Amino acid sequence: TAEYGNYLFSYACVPLLKPFMAELQPGDLGKAIPEGAVDNAQLRDVNEAIRCHAIEQVGKKLRGYMTDMKRIAVAG
Repeated sequence: TAEYGNYLFSYACVPLLKPFMAELQPGDLGKAIPEGAVDNAQLRDVNEAIRCHAIEQVGKKLRGYMTDMKRIAVAG
């Protein structure tokens, strides 16, 4: 799934992202949310909708088949 793929390919992506991250300016990726501005009820509903989405259900089923996964080293 996406998480496992992240572990496999992050070693290649992190070096590519370092120059990009160094050039980011405040506001390039959006605005900060004022503290306490998150609507917890809305967040709960959005998270539930994500968990119930068809692609998440497929991923859950596929992860159930991944019984022989090996430990992998994660770059730190």
